[in-house]
Amino acid sequence: MTDPPPSQPTPSSDDDPSETPPSEPATLAAHDPRQDRLSRRLKTVPGIFLGALIALPALIVILPLSILFDVVRGKPRCPTGRVTLFGAWYLLWEIFAVTSAGVLFIASGFGALLSTRPFIQAHRWIQVSWANSLLGAMAVLLRMDLQIDNTDAITRGNLLVFSRHASIIDTLLPAHILSTYGKLDLRYVLKQELLWDPALDIVGNRIPNHFVDRSGNDTPAELRAIGALAAGMDDRECFTIFPEGSRFTVAKRERAIERLEATRPDLAERTKNELTHTMPPRTGGPLAILESAPDSDVMFIAHTGLEGLAGVKDLWRSVPFRAPVRVTMWRVPRADVPLDEAGRIRWMFDEWAKVDSWVGANQ
Repeated sequence: MTDPPPSQPTPSSDDDPSETPPSEPATLAAHDPRQDRLSRRLKTVPGIFLGALIALPALIVILPLSILFDVVRGKPRCPTGRVTLFGAWYLLWEIFAVTSAGVLFIASGFGALLSTRPFIQAHRWIQVSWANSLLGAMAVLLRMDLQIDNTDAITRGNLLVFSRHASIIDTLLPAHILSTYGKLDLRYVLKQELLWDPALDIVGNRIPNHFVDRSGNDTPAELRAIGALAAGMDDRECFTIFPEGSRFTVAKRERAIERLEATRPDLAERTKNELTHTMPPRTGGPLAILESAPDSDVMFIAHTGLEGLAGVKDLWRSVPFRAPVRVTMWRVPRADVPLDEAGRIRWMFDEWAKVDSWVGANQ
């Protein structure tokens, strides 16, 4: 099948390759020529520094006003103040990541050594620190109680990770979980739109990630690039993808069912009957990586507590969090994954039905 490949995830995580530096999987060369990349960064990088120059000193005025705004509205838990502080933290980490990437570029001989192991490791450290710092700030500032079960499933790497996608936050979860509990290095599929985040753009393009074009203009090329990214992992690495391809909403689920009815009525029927809390998994990306990584086990990550957080406004309405964010995972040995394409599609839906059932039982 040639479904549009899944989006990815969000932002990131660390890695730590083997003795030789990993080959550079296709990242975005066909879709992000050098002149476009330069043009974008000439907007985003000065923009982030200008924003920090204006916004951070202004906190001395903005923060008291945001707290007063909450008090006047009868919101004693100060959601506006909390989101304001979190935004400042995010901005500081953007500055740190971009500045660090600039220092590493100079130290590498103005890019000559960026593909060597020490510099790849340094960029991976920036990526995972960025993700963990944001989750840490959410715990402190937004009162997010993160409860993670079954971390024993992360016994070793060479692992394909299929994770649920329901919000702007949950793309950080695999990065945190796999790096913290498994000490694993991640390869990530990220949506192309995230290139407008300068830290993700610069750091993410220097380590094994793929920024996927979700327009469907060249789906076969995207699937080849995703497959190439999954190939050649060792026991210290894992690959993360979000098979749903988009955040769950009831309307999106209905549209997905309509598309499946035209091409795969059997899968449309399964979606209607078995998937009420998640989107049906897009099979193009998972099939490509299963083919490219024939010895890798598979792990599924399910979570609940972040539903409906599609943007800053939703976050503002939801904080401080009143219910915990619960996460679970399970590992499937590669021997249990069917060898044929039809069998793999059925297996994928079987496992995703378990994700959906767990979400329904724990929301």
